[in-house]
Amino acid sequence: MIVHLLESTLILAFAILIAHVPRLAARTRYAIVFIALMKFAIPSALVPRLLKLFGIDLMRMPKGTILINALGPLSGATLPAMNEPIWPVMILALWLAVAATLLARAFLRGRAGVRLTLSGASQATERDLAVLAIAREHAGVTSAVQLVRSPSITTPATAGMLRPIIVVPSDHQLADAELETILTHECAHIARRDNLLGVFESIAGCALWFHPLAWMARRVLDAAREEACDAIVLASGDATIYATALGKICGAAIAPPVAGISCIVGNTIHERMNAIMRFGTRRLLPHRAVTATAVALFAVGTIGAGVARALPAAEESSSSHYRVNVSVTRLEPQVFLFDVAVHEQKSRVIVATARLRARPETWATSATSSEHETNIRMIGHDDGTAEVEVVVDHEPPIVTKAIVKQKEGRTNNISIDLKDADIHDLLRTFAKLTNTDFVVDEDVAGQTSIQLVDVPWTEALETILSKNNLRQERIGNVIHIHRK
Repeated sequence: MIVHLLESTLILAFAILIAHVPRLAARTRYAIVFIALMKFAIPSALVPRLLKLFGIDLMRMPKGTILINALGPLSGATLPAMNEPIWPVMILALWLAVAATLLARAFLRGRAGVRLTLSGASQATERDLAVLAIAREHAGVTSAVQLVRSPSITTPATAGMLRPIIVVPSDHQLADAELETILTHECAHIARRDNLLGVFESIAGCALWFHPLAWMARRVLDAAREEACDAIVLASGDATIYATALGKICGAAIAPPVAGISCIVGNTIHERMNAIMRFGTRRLLPHRAVTATAVALFAVGTIGAGVARALPAAEESSSSHYRVNVSVTRLEPQVFLFDVAVHEQKSRVIVATARLRARPETWATSATSSEHETNIRMIGHDDGTAEVEVVVDHEPPIVTKAIVKQKEGRTNNISIDLKDADIHDLLRTFAKLTNTDFVVDEDVAGQTSIQLVDVPWTEALETILSKNNLRQERIGNVIHIHRK
């Protein structure tokens, strides 16, 4: 989650920075910042899962990583009690409470705003409807639009998303040409589907209430939205007439932004008037080309981050004196079991072991300080991967990624039918089947014949060892075989 927030924050900061490029059209600025804000809803962790649908499994790509599937926990082991901090839960609860409160407030304000806007509304005059028809043509709106007059508002507004209604004050003093520019602005909101997009903006703002860049982005979107509609008006009308019409209605109270309502007067009116006066004086960059480039960059960033996180980490450096064996099993939806063994590269002597369990996306740690000071931390992810980081004697960390194996009811059961099988070959087969390291003493030798049907592999191993006068010693995920 933290990584996703950092990725999305960088993309949003980049988008806000681009939005201040002078030669960008208002609709281009809006598109870039809106897409970047929506990036918060698209974590890069989805990339590996989407690629799996096309047969690409990043975790299985050969990168020299230790990938070990555990068949199940070794018998006789006692799992340590889990002691998780409570502060992550408290932070999550606080975030949800504030986000839900803000979302409910926005919803209630939106409904109240629509009711107030339409309170006492009456049908528009024939003159208003004739002007509306011209405005719809200028804005490129082909669907039916309802126009009403309301004594409850002081500035024109557009309410609703699926069936938009343009509302004008009952006592407006606008001439036909001035009303045409105002209605063209409102029709531009309808053509751009600004009320619907505003709902998504509101949801994002409520979910990211703690994020200063999210609030900055919404301010940029508010300004760009109105300027984009102004540009549609100016492309088909007279700037002087439009500025005069805005001046007549600017004496009204500044209305707060409400999801589901587009109001022609807002807290960006000063910037808009300046933009109106400068309209046509600069050569703007092509909207489609710039927007497509920005979308491509955002997509590459998201996909690249997802691939980078999913690819197995490179195997520990050959200069390291140690090797790490990892076994990870998902015992139940909310429990991962880790078996970790740290060996010296040359002697294969085990210097540390750890057996811990942890909840998804929660780090579990283990530390030893005998002959070698060892610190181990491990985490399991919901996407079926796990990571283990080991530091021995303050050397550079050894990072290993592993594929998690789900525990199943009959996973540990095997059937064996052997006749005069070499004991070393048999133990090597067990090592491959169980992804467990077997260290066999030099004096262990012989052949065995045995037949077992559908028994746990731990029981089968114990039976074979007992029959051949051998014993086992388990340390972490390593089994040592000795003569009795």
